[in-house]
Amino acid sequence: MIVRFIFGFIAVCFFAAGGIFMYFYTEVKHDMNAIINYHPKLTTEIYDRNNNLIANVFDEENRVYVKYDDIPGRVIEALVAIEDTNFFEHKGINVEAIFRAIIKDLKTMSFTQGASTLTQQLIKNIALSNEKKIDRKIKEIILALKLENELTKEQILERYLNEVYFGHGYYGIKTAALGYFRKDLDELSLKEAAILVGLPKAPSSYDPTRHPDLSLSRANRVVERMYEIGWIGRNEYELAMNEEPIIYDDSLTKNKAPYVADEVMKEASRFLPDIKTAGYKIYTSVDLEVQNLARDALIWGYNEILKRDKDANESVLNGAIVVTDPINGDILALVGGVDYQKSNFNRATQSQR
Repeated sequence: MIVRFIFGFIAVCFFAAGGIFMYFYTEVKHDMNAIINYHPKLTTEIYDRNNNLIANVFDEENRVYVKYDDIPGRVIEALVAIEDTNFFEHKGINVEAIFRAIIKDLKTMSFTQGASTLTQQLIKNIALSNEKKIDRKIKEIILALKLENELTKEQILERYLNEVYFGHGYYGIKTAALGYFRKDLDELSLKEAAILVGLPKAPSSYDPTRHPDLSLSRANRVVERMYEIGWIGRNEYELAMNEEPIIYDDSLTKNKAPYVADEVMKEASRFLPDIKTAGYKIYTSVDLEVQNLARDALIWGYNEILKRDKDANESVLNGAIVVTDPINGDILALVGGVDYQKSNFNRATQSQR
């Protein structure tokens, strides 16, 4: 009788667990699709005729996408070392870490321990909130297990490194490398890579433009971890620990020719409605060197008129310059006013004559 009761109880528990699993599995189908068919918002880049960046244009999220094959191995190693050392071995969740977290939560009577793998972190960034609730955690675990069957480890890392926020308005690791260091990923030193992979844990706190000491401390911990598990040697460790990279505090748009950028956007948006989110690369006939010369010439002429004519009203006086190639008519420079910050009205294209 007792044995039958025990088996009956186990059967009930089994079916109940199965029912709960199926309920949550049905709930997460949409979330799974968002991760597998990953289409993030991407920044459109406008270039001059010599492949120099004129401006970044984006809506909400400033992100330049990078394929997994273009991410250096050292960057991957640094990330895995500090965030999820067993990433390439587990199936989406770290069972041992989850049990440790549950025990700590029970001791403190709270629900604070995350025990999240990189797969789970990706899910939280794309599909789920950061709420510390049991049902959300169950969904996260189910999604992680399912995701590991649908995607390769490399695909998961590619999505993670392009999705997460790196502070300062930078989404994705390539955007952050270009922003903080003015470098592409394959140009980064180990210390620079360590700064970047340390950011997603607390992007605002570790932002190197705002909290350089905290950022370096976090990066040093990444380097130490790589050394502890034998992924770098002593010489590389010491070089990285002693390095203090140069950090740049650039604007997100990096707009070197705002009148040009506005005109390009006005024309392009007529046939590219997703211009701010699709990650286009737009190449123009503009030459930034000529553009800068034209801008400086306009400002010089403006100041000279104010010097000669004391009755001139500096708030009314303005001007514009268009420089074209006499052979083919290409626009080499377009300056629509003396000071874009004071007036974005483009006198070269919008003024009536």
